[in-house]
Amino acid sequence: MGQRFVALNASTPARLLTNSCSEKPWPAMLAWILFLVPIVAGSYHMTCYYTWNRPPLKDVDVSLCTHIILIGQTVLDEHGQLLLPSDELSWEFSQLKKQRKDLKLLICLTGPNPAFTTLVASPQRMSRLANDSLVYLKKFNLDGIDIDWEFPTWSPDGHKTDRARFPLLLKTIREKYGSDFLITLAVSGPPTITRVAYDVPSFNRYVDLVQVMNYDYHIYSMFRPFVGFNAPLRRLKGELGAIGEMNSEAAMATFAKLGLWSNKTVFGIPTYGRGYRLMNWRINKPYAPATGADQTYANFPELCKLLADRKRYTYVWNEQAASPYIYERRMV
Repeated sequence: MGQRFVALNASTPARLLTNSCSEKPWPAMLAWILFLVPIVAGSYHMTCYYTWNRPPLKDVDVSLCTHIILIGQTVLDEHGQLLLPSDELSWEFSQLKKQRKDLKLLICLTGPNPAFTTLVASPQRMSRLANDSLVYLKKFNLDGIDIDWEFPTWSPDGHKTDRARFPLLLKTIREKYGSDFLITLAVSGPPTITRVAYDVPSFNRYVDLVQVMNYDYHIYSMFRPFVGFNAPLRRLKGELGAIGEMNSEAAMATFAKLGLWSNKTVFGIPTYGRGYRLMNWRINKPYAPATGADQTYANFPELCKLLADRKRYTYVWNEQAASPYIYERRMV
């Protein structure tokens, strides 16, 4: 088996990362963190996605986040029908507000791409979703819905009408919610997707926050058998065309160019690393050949353990990408 290469999140210098590990490991609940610093002085948003029972709710530190979004429990079925979390789970989730009165709690709507296409093709289905979700939010004293559609029109199983119909879904929900409940989106990082998938100006009209998924820019596949940064802040010298846009700087610039208001824009940061198996541990720079994806999906606590083993793992900071990685040296 080849040696490991793990791409970490952008803008994490060694000193900051090692200090964080020694002080207090980030909880496993943070699959990723999204943050926003609005124009209003002294205020900010820190949105955290929470996977149920990872960790148990009693271990969730609500001081870390202004918004917590429950993911993986609210889905569309194949007919475009809304399936909501159980009453028991929803009630337990709502109890987080007892620990922090200003905490915002949302549910994240996910589902297969064809299910979203089916949903937006029917005004009746969209109206039913808006109504049913509003009744649910009121029942459990929750604050809104996050929509994670990956991705309108662009995906192989998408439809050319998705882009035009997505704003109709947002409009339908906003008219039902009024200004009392939040609508947020999780949207693509790569500009190649963004330009095809979204009518960005419609977001300004109907959505409170647009959360740009600035991660998973490079993932091993048979078509891309080399290592790369999970969440590079900037492009590397020599990266051109679409590859040169696979970074957070290009993603945010694209949304700004397409007209997204800055006070709605949220910058996504992962708290996990993507792993690869190196073909040769001595060749470990970005775009080094890899034989496959590493089996370990390294979250922040796991990365802290790897960094503690300095005899086995080496930390490297890449100034051009403003991103780090670690690689495993061959043990003799």
